[in-house]
Parts: sequence; structure tokens; C-alpha cells
Amino acid sequence: MNSDVELIKSRTNIVDIVGEYVKLTKAGSSFKACCPFHSEKTPSFNVNEEKQFYHCFGCGQAGDIFSFVMEIESIGFRDALIMLADKAGVELQNNFSKNEGESQDTKKRLYNILELTTKFYEKQLWDGGGKKKVLPYLRGRGLSDETIKKFRLGYVPDGWNHANNFLKKNGFENEIILQTGTIIKSDKGSYYDRFRNRIMFPISDVLGRVIGFTSRVLPGDDESQAKYINTPETYLYHKSNVLYGIDHAKKEIKQKNAVVVVEGNMDVIASHESNIINTIAVSGTAMTDEHIKILKRYTNHFILFFDADAAGQVAARRSALFCLDADVQTSMILLTEGKDAADIAKTNPEELRDIIKNAKNVMEVFMDIAEDKYDINDPHGKREAIEDVAEAMANIVNDIERGEWMIKCAKRFDVDERLVNNAIQKIIEEKQKSQQSFVQDTQVVQMSKSEQSQMQRIYKSIILMMMAYPHVWEHIYNNKEKYGQVVDQKNISVLMREGPECGFSVGEFVSNDSSREQLYKAAMNMQQKYETEHEDGGSPIEDTETYISIAMENLNKRRIEMLVNKMDEAESNGDYDTQKKILEQISKLSQQVISNK
Repeated sequence: MNSDVELIKSRTNIVDIVGEYVKLTKAGSSFKACCPFHSEKTPSFNVNEEKQFYHCFGCGQAGDIFSFVMEIESIGFRDALIMLADKAGVELQNNFSKNEGESQDTKKRLYNILELTTKFYEKQLWDGGGKKKVLPYLRGRGLSDETIKKFRLGYVPDGWNHANNFLKKNGFENEIILQTGTIIKSDKGSYYDRFRNRIMFPISDVLGRVIGFTSRVLPGDDESQAKYINTPETYLYHKSNVLYGIDHAKKEIKQKNAVVVVEGNMDVIASHESNIINTIAVSGTAMTDEHIKILKRYTNHFILFFDADAAGQVAARRSALFCLDADVQTSMILLTEGKDAADIAKTNPEELRDIIKNAKNVMEVFMDIAEDKYDINDPHGKREAIEDVAEAMANIVNDIERGEWMIKCAKRFDVDERLVNNAIQKIIEEKQKSQQSFVQDTQVVQMSKSEQSQMQRIYKSIILMMMAYPHVWEHIYNNKEKYGQVVDQKNISVLMREGPECGFSVGEFVSNDSSREQLYKAAMNMQQKYETEHEDGGSPIEDTETYISIAMENLNKRRIEMLVNKMDEAESNGDYDTQKKILEQISKLSQQVISNK
């Protein structure tokens, strides 16, 4: 199967792709540069044009064009596939939509409509009615023309069909425009613009493609209407994973190893104006698991920057608990009433930078809030304060960190550490009771921790070899009967099941589930090392079968040990028939162990 991945690789030179990010210097048959993934002065990053691989001898990063783009851009496999397909001029054949009927062609048309709509709004801001009605307001908020253009702010005139008519003149039908969320269909079947007489904020994905809009009512306009109106849920726009400004902030987030999360779009823009580029905003009142998952590609340090009003504190707490539960280093800033990041950026950008620089750990902030909220001189008030903080501490994943904050909390509120620990454990136990328990697979052979660790390494080697070499994957599938229970291992069985469905194409396999992206990177890294060690290409099938043989031998030895225990039990019970059957099983397994050597 000539998959999209293989076609893109055949039309792309890794030297050209890597060369867009770092300055490469010819060194013999390869190219060298300072590694883009870690700080160094002496170049240790090597790009092999012949094998189309990269490898850093300093930090160990290695792989192909896809893993390079995924790592450097901190994007998923699908986005890397789309990005590289565009560069290679490849029309993607595989449809990755979860909903039947959605096609790549439809997706492209939706992006084109949103891009054209954005240009229409921009034109109305700079050359239309927005020039007098909106530009002075934006400039008055402290935004430069450069920043306004960077975020592609726009204006939509008052009226019912400005954007819709513009798009129809450019050849788009109402039904496809409707799918972008920019127009609404009435009960009578007519169509009209969703946004009217508003400031427009385009929302882009991590690759900079417009996926939707936030609109703001004009200052002084009808205040009875909603101040902000957003694009509804669409094929491209999903509120739960929208991060405003991520396309501009992602590189700075990686460099600073921290992301500043603010409440509103204007807070993001004003922060960027103040040269705090690692700033983004979530779409909604609090962060979701999806937001955290995306941001953790870039950093594990989140600085939550929320208003100090009631809504801001609720959103801050919810977001912080999500972050702690995801094992994220979390800091927090709560401003005084009536202030937001945009206001401070306008009046004193240096103050804003200092506020962010001095952000407190979220647990310190929670203790501050509890101390202000409750009367800690009263026994009941102290109990409420500690229980409030304990709820947050119960979300801390790491035992050492939780223990340290327990000690700090006990000292802060002048109580015995055991009492704080009891409050934490009570909450943890309640959480565990409410969660569904997962039953372990009873067929798994019991092993010691060291044996389990060894088996996991062997299984991982098998999986990575199968993903790195599709012909190995296909060979294992075609001969699965002789590999026994090894191919029934959870992750290997997935490869066995989906191999024929995706034509043993690793690209399609990874595209079906974003959680497989790290495995893809590891497989490409392993392939580079394998081919470096085996200049003649090695024998991937034979080496993979060696791993399988070792796994089978270990499993059989453990089964024999279990059967011996059952034999002793049967003997003590005088059950000779069972002893005979067990003895036959032991004999059979012993022969398998011998034959595998």
C-alpha cells in the first residue's frame, strides 16, 4: 500500500525540512547543526540525507521527517502529516474524520471559507466602516497596528448578509458556509450573518489555520446584547480544545518552559503587545483535560492568570485542580477587583511582567484564599479552611510534593500534621470510591516487579520493530499462530487487529489514534539506531522473532511455576487425575522452552 506517509517521504528531503529550522552545514556525507531540542555550543545534531534520518549525539533525539516536525512544532501526527503534505504537494488520500461523510475536500473548503471571511473582516477594519468606528478603540487599548495585524483583528458591518453575500460571490453555497458557523439558518429556511456590527477576533489552531471567531460588541453599542458571541461547535471548532493565541505563543512557551493562561482574548493580545509572548487563553470559563493535553506538549509549567472576582476565582480553582490532577507544575495569579491583564499591560507593561515573574505556587494561593475566606481563629473556621486546601492537595499526584504541602499547611494554620493528612486521605478515599474500579486481566501470569519490567521492555521492542518496519508487522501477523500468547499482549494485539485494516501502514495506524504518536516517535528513533548499528541493514524479522522467543520462554517458565504450585495442591488433596493433567501441561511447556533456545 502506497500510503500518504510513504508518498510524502518519497517527495520530501529531510535536509530541506530541517534546514527551515536550523542552519545545516555539510560534514562528509551528512549535515550538522546545533541541536534545536537542547542547548549546546558544539554541533552534535546530525542529518543523514541518504537514510533520511536525524540524530543528536547530545540529547539522543532521533527519527524521520514526521517525528522531527512533531517535536519541533509540538504538534500531533495528523497535523504534521497535513503540514508536510502541503509542502510536498501531496493530496492526502486517507480520511481521518470520525464522522462518516466528512472528507478532506470538505475540510479544505471549510478552511478556505474561514480564511476568506477573516480577510473580509480585516478589509472592513482597515478600509471600511471599522476604520473610524473600531481602530481608534483598539489603539486606545494600547495595541499597535502591528499587533492588530498580527492577530488579524477585524470588523463586521451592521447588516444581515455582508459576510454571507461576500462568500457566495466567491462561489460558496449556503450549506457549506453554514458548517463554518459564520451564518445562521432561520426557521423559514433563509440564511443570515451570525455576527453583525462587531469587533472580530479570528481563532486559529496550532498551525495558524482559522477555525472560528470570537466577536465583541462595539463600545457604546447596544449593551443589552451579549458582549461576546463565539462560533458554535462545528466540524473544525471545538470549544473544549481551543487555545486562543497558541499559534503565536507555542515556540515561546517551549523556550520559556512556561505558559501563561489568561481569561480573555484581549488579555492575550495585550500580553503579546507587552512582549509576554508565551500567553494564551482558553475558550470558556475553565481549562479542560484537552486544553491541558495540548499545552503539555510544550511545557509542564502553567501560570494561571485570572480575575479576582467570584467567577474568576471559581474558574481558577477548577482549572488548578485539573492541572494538579494532570501532574502539572501550577502557579497562579489573582488580580485585585476591577483589573485584568489587558488593563495593566496598557498602563504599565513592566508591572505586568513583574506580576507574572512573581507568580506563586497554586497551593500558596489556595492557602491565602482560605485564610481570607474563613475565620481561622474559630475552630469551625479553621476546619473549613483546612478542608478547602486539603481538596486541592488531594489532587497532587506526587506523594513527595503532597507531603511537603501538607507540612506547610499544618504550619500555616497551626495544627498537627496528622490532622491535615487525615483530611487529605479522607478526600482521596472518597474520590477512589466514586471512580469505577478496573479489574485486572486474570489470565496474566503473576511475576515479580523486575520480571514485569523486563517483559515490558521486550514487548516494547517487539512493538517498535513492527511499527518501524511494516514488512515485520505483516510477517508477524501472517505467522501469529506460532507466536502463542505473546501476540495477545494488549498493545501487540492492537497491531494484530488493525494491521490488515490499515494495510500495515504505520502512518494510517497512528492517525487513527493520537495517543500512538509517542510510540511513532520512539519507533523512528529505534529504527535510526538499529540501522546505524547494522550498516548492512540487519535482519529486522529475525531480530523481532528473537524478542518474541525470549518473551515466550519467560511466559512459559512462569506458567510452569504456577502449574508446579497447583501440582503440590492437587497432591495434598489426593487428586491424582488433576496431577496427571498438570504433569502433561508441564511437559508440553518444558518442550517449548527447550525448543525456543
